[in-house]
Amino acid sequence: MRSTWSIVFIWGLVLLLIYWAFTQFIAQQYQPKMISSGQGNEITLPRAKDGHYRLAASINGEPVVLLLDTGATAMTLNQELAERIGLPRGEPFIANTANGQVQGYQSKISTLSFGPFEFNNVHVGIVPNMGNEVLLGMNIIKQFDIRTQNNQMHMKLIEK
Repeated sequence: MRSTWSIVFIWGLVLLLIYWAFTQFIAQQYQPKMISSGQGNEITLPRAKDGHYRLAASINGEPVVLLLDTGATAMTLNQELAERIGLPRGEPFIANTANGQVQGYQSKISTLSFGPFEFNNVHVGIVPNMGNEVLLGMNIIKQFDIRTQNNQMHMKLIEK
């Protein structure tokens, strides 16, 4: 009887280890990666396995993952994150999303930073139940010259 429990315990540990390794592998496939150029005004993002481009950033000092979304007019984040970093509630709005209409409100973040870039006083939309990724919308993306090549996105800040 004792050896049966030992075998069950060992197989349980093996299965747990396999599960942990697999989840780490999957998570790694979607982790944001970024390559900065030596000039300080350009970054390169590899395409994730799901076809999207992501990058690590911070909003008012809070680490976040940005998902580049050229279909989003403005940067958008979920209500939970907005409350956690203390963003004020602005004017309400109705947004048309891929999942239909959603009600949200406007706000403004003090600082958005990623790679060598920092943006101040950025207008954002706050919506409930959006997920953990922050959508980087056209209000920021339009400030870059963007080209894609070989599953990489090159973003170069447009000099003003």
